[in-house]
This record gives sequence, structure tokens and C-alpha cells, in this order.
Amino acid sequence: KNCRPDAVPAYILSAMEKVGLAWSSVKDLSTIDLKKDEPLLPALQEAFHHIPVRIYTAEELKDIPVANPSEKVEQVTSVPGVSEAAAILSAGGGELVLEKQKGKLSEGNDFTFAVAINKESMRLGHIEIVGAGPGDPELISVKGKNFLEAADLILYAGSLVPVELTYYSKEGATVRSSASMALEEQFALMKSFYDAGKLVVRLHTGDPCIYGAIQEQMAYFDSHGMSYHITPGISSFQAAAAALRSQFTIPEKVQTIILTRGEGRTPMPEKEKLSLLARSQSTMCIFLSAAIVEDVQRELLEHYPPDTPVAACYKLTWKDERIYRGELKDLARIVKDNQLTLTTMIVVGEAIDNRAGLSKLYSSHFSHLFRK
Repeated sequence: KNCRPDAVPAYILSAMEKVGLAWSSVKDLSTIDLKKDEPLLPALQEAFHHIPVRIYTAEELKDIPVANPSEKVEQVTSVPGVSEAAAILSAGGGELVLEKQKGKLSEGNDFTFAVAINKESMRLGHIEIVGAGPGDPELISVKGKNFLEAADLILYAGSLVPVELTYYSKEGATVRSSASMALEEQFALMKSFYDAGKLVVRLHTGDPCIYGAIQEQMAYFDSHGMSYHITPGISSFQAAAAALRSQFTIPEKVQTIILTRGEGRTPMPEKEKLSLLARSQSTMCIFLSAAIVEDVQRELLEHYPPDTPVAACYKLTWKDERIYRGELKDLARIVKDNQLTLTTMIVVGEAIDNRAGLSKLYSSHFSHLFRK
């Protein structure tokens, strides 16, 4: 009240510029009716190129939640925070981009102001969970690469995802490895970018939906009403088939591929024990189980023949990829002798290196929609 307009417009413009707000983006000024005759309003109108002024009553403003309520202000105006409430109402219920600022150019020349963004103009944040593929940076999908190039934050599983994929990041993007971060730290970082209307890429190895540990992240996003989507990636079991030059399904012999893991620190459901899954003698791709390979071999031998082909595939598609073939009865020895570790995919089944059996798809006697 009774604030002299000297230098106030320049002060407000400077404060806006510090947070990246252009004066040309200001669409109107607003205040409470108690201040409608303040000489500062015409000065601000002129500074902002004669934009309109909205005048609100205390009744219109008093119930709008504000970030910085003041009992003193409420005693005088019946509104906990005039500048913030007026800005929010004028922005159609939008969000504050500049909370209440207190300006003081000289004694008795005090003023407060706040800036809100129109709800329809708000840039909403988004999180894209992207599958990085098994290791080779060139195996990421075109869509995944596009997200990496557009992201404001790339949070990647540094121990498993090749750092080369982060080179797609745009200038000024934040790139962080999650290897040393607790889950709560990851959430806080992603949410800070999300709340600022930014694009976040959470980059996971392989396909995120297969042993990707994204369930707890999605639960967090759901509970906070956050927008997210999953871009699939090539899984290591697909990379294994390619590296082995094997079709994991054989006409009339094997038509099922089982993706599973052995029972380590995380218990397996009783109905999914390897010994039970082995009854079908399907092609089995076993994740995360090199450290318990003796148990894996023992359970599989309950139903697979000892001479069943196996392959231990280490760091598939990475530059130091290694592939070891053998028979099931020798699986544990193969893994131990070659000191294979966590990044090992174990494949079991007669589909490995199989060249027998013909698909009927291209038989002259087989008709379908495109061939009568």
C-alpha cells in the first residue's frame, strides 16, 4: 500500500529474468480491490506494455491455498496472501513459478509480488522408462534414442548400461548413474525434474519389463500421479538366440520359451521351481543364476536328459562377450571354469544349434491371408 512506483517495474522484471521468465510472457496483472487505486498499477501496466489489470475481492481470494500465508496480511485484507492468491486465480488455477517476493527499494517503499503460470500453458513433466538393450549401444530402438536426445535428465543403471548411450544426450542435459544411489535418492532426483515440467529418461538394461526392477518405481509414479511410459528394449534372451545362431522354437518339437531364474536370495514361488518347469523340456533361458549354477544344474537334470545342449552366454553383445557351449551334465563346470558372473545368460534345450525340422509357413500346401 502507498508504494511509490520508482524502479519497482525494473525490480520485478529483473527477478523474473533470474528464473527464466520473459516480460513478454506476462498476460495480466492482478490484485485485491483494496489496492485498485495504487499508483504502482499504472506504472506496471506501462512497463508490461499496457496489459490488463484484474481486480479481485477478498471473498474471491481468501480460500485459495498459498505457499507463503501471512497472519499480518490476513488481518488487514482478510486474505492469507494477496500476491500469490491473485496470481493463481488470474492464471486459472495454475501454479506459482515465482513464489511471493518481498521487495524493498527504500524505507516505506515495500511491496510483494508473485508470478503464476496459466494452467493451460503449463508444461507437464514426463518419465520415459527406456530399454537400453543387452549391451551394444547400437541395439537401442530408434524411439529410445529419440527420447535420449530429448531428455532433460538421463538416469541410467551405470553398472549395466553402456555409457556410450548417454552420449546421445543434448547439450545442458543432466546425466547421472544410479549405481551408487539409493532408491529414495533416485525418486527425489526424478521428481525434481518432473515437477519442473522436464522430460526424464530412466534408462534400464535389456527390456525393462523383464527383471528390470521397475515395479517399485512405477508404484511411486502412480502414487504421485506422475505421467510415465515404457519404451521396450531387446532382451538378453533374444541376444542369446542371435549369438547362438539358433531359433529357440523348433517346428513340432519345441514351441515354448521359458524365461526364468534360479532361486537365490529372492525366493521362487513353489509352482515355479526349475525342477517343475523342466518337465516340459522347452527352451529355457535362465537369468541371474551363474552364482547358483550347481543348484540350477541339479534341478534341471531331474527332467532334461544329461546330454541336453546348453550355452553359457557372458555379457551378450558387449565387446567382451563370451559364449560357451556344452551339455547339461557339464553346465556347472563350464560356468565355474570360465569364472562367469552375474551378467551370464544360461540357455538350455535342444533348440540350440538345431537345424532339423521345417516350418509349414512356406509350404506350398499352407495357405493364409496373403497366399491362397
